[in-house]
Amino acid sequence: MRCLLGDLDGARVIDLGCGFGHYARLASGLGALTVTGVDASEPMISLARRMEAEQPRGIEYRVHDVARLPLLGAFDVATAVWLLNYATSPTNMTAMFAAIRANLAPGGRLVAITVGPRYSPWGPSWEPYGLRVIEASAAGDRTRLVMDLLTRPAARLRFTQWDSRVYEDGSAAAGFGSLTWHQVVIPDEALATRGAAYWRAYRDNPFVAALECR
Repeated sequence: MRCLLGDLDGARVIDLGCGFGHYARLASGLGALTVTGVDASEPMISLARRMEAEQPRGIEYRVHDVARLPLLGAFDVATAVWLLNYATSPTNMTAMFAAIRANLAPGGRLVAITVGPRYSPWGPSWEPYGLRVIEASAAGDRTRLVMDLLTRPAARLRFTQWDSRVYEDGSAAAGFGSLTWHQVVIPDEALATRGAAYWRAYRDNPFVAALECR
């Protein structure tokens, strides 16, 4: 996200599916002029607002379902980290893209992180990186996933891995001019610390992928 967002000096940013505000605060730290965080979860927004009160950044938080997002402004950059993989259907995915597009100024861009279309839940395993597959059911253009985030205690996650075409068709239907996929870059210091063998499955079976729409 840091690489793709770059210098946000003076930019108006909207963070969609913001949760407790981690990436909203990142955008603020990268120089954004204004930041608005949006999430459908009232408890998450309450937590984000409490953190904002404790360490003020000037970030505004709103409760909205992104697929039905009203016009909140003309933003230069939209971020969406682990949002699009919760789309319930291709139609719902397109609705999210359309709502995001409507809130972007001309020349604006969306930077999102989602489940990589190339990822295989049947291996190589991502358990060394903190994710365990509990269930995987593939049908048509999607694979429904149940995974445990290996925190203590483990956190159960349910979401969908969508084919790349669903993202590409949805963004085009919403009026975006381009969609570019980006794979995660492993920093040199991480390679040096763990060694190339440790990161082999991370590279060969990429659970994490980023996309950029303009």
